[in-house]
Amino acid sequence: MRKLKQNSLAQRVLNGYGKLFFSTLNNLLKEHFGEPNRYCENSVDALVRGILSQNTTDKNRDRAFSALKKKFANWCDVLNACDNQIIELIRPAGMANQRVSRIKGLLRWLAENNRGDIDADFLMNIPHKDALEMLLQLNGIGLKTASVFLLFCAGAPYFPVDTHIKRIMVRLGIFPQGTSPETMIIILSQIIPPPLHYSLHLNLIELGRQICSARNARCKICPIRKKCQKIGVK
Repeated sequence: MRKLKQNSLAQRVLNGYGKLFFSTLNNLLKEHFGEPNRYCENSVDALVRGILSQNTTDKNRDRAFSALKKKFANWCDVLNACDNQIIELIRPAGMANQRVSRIKGLLRWLAENNRGDIDADFLMNIPHKDALEMLLQLNGIGLKTASVFLLFCAGAPYFPVDTHIKRIMVRLGIFPQGTSPETMIIILSQIIPPPLHYSLHLNLIELGRQICSARNARCKICPIRKKCQKIGVK
């Protein structure tokens, strides 16, 4: 992951929104939503779920993932199954033809790098930077999917940015309109104190779902309204 550079967007964010700002956000959100439960699902499940989550809703992702788990006893069976069979199962998530090749590519890669076993636990036992670089070489796994996996399963100091967090970061005035999620991940991962990554990530998502929605932001009840510039809010 690229380091921050002087006179860059990252430096502007660091100068205007330091560790104290994000610590305050975290505290305000925890007062409203509470401390998120910590969990980590099976490592392969987490990566496959990440591939299914791209460009779709959580509901459709979960439908597709549940269909796979119900049909197949293990990931080896998925790897050996007919593509068309998998396509029908994951169709609710959309882009099924693309996703089946990405899922099988991931499973094949895991087996090749783990003595034939389809298991991703080895990624949690190597330096986080190395694990990130390995994941980013795989077709269908971008910075968001990799950072979600490493944060939740390995406790790595990465701060994933989904559509809710991206929207909130812009409305807060931290990033200008048009900033990519990848740029936000790189910058926020290095500015936000690592102990805050887990709770702040999950509570910002809850804020986006329940209060700071795309169309009808309910600013009057927002726990961080006093910190927000309301950029783009009508």
